[in-house]
Amino acid sequence: MIRLPDWEARLHDYLAAHEGAVFAWGVTDCALFAAGAVEAMTGTDPAASYRGHYSSAAGSVKALRRYGAGTLSDTISAAFPDRATGHARRGDLVMVDDMVGICIGTDAVFVGEENGVAGLVRYPRAEWARCWGVG
Repeated sequence: MIRLPDWEARLHDYLAAHEGAVFAWGVTDCALFAAGAVEAMTGTDPAASYRGHYSSAAGSVKALRRYGAGTLSDTISAAFPDRATGHARRGDLVMVDDMVGICIGTDAVFVGEENGVAGLVRYPRAEWARCWGVG
């Protein structure tokens, strides 16, 4: 997947639209949130085969086994090249505690809840376990 010429504006708009997003399995979970960001930047939805196939944590595990490479990290690794977390660029995929989010610089954003408020939650680079390059 190659990033579109206006990927930065597209990513900005996508993230702005998800500022108050509420986590929901199969709708706005971490994987679909990250895949939506990739689609915004590239025009290609890497999770198209997963959408509509699960609505729970257990269902997501089954979908990853059926349509992916077994686990979330293995499925992402099958589609995107690994990148050292220290070399992450804005828009790359980042993993923290088995959640996937989007690098926005020195932080990454994930859909979730912080202090009782739903929306995008930031994690600093020091907490990132893995990174994958997008485009």
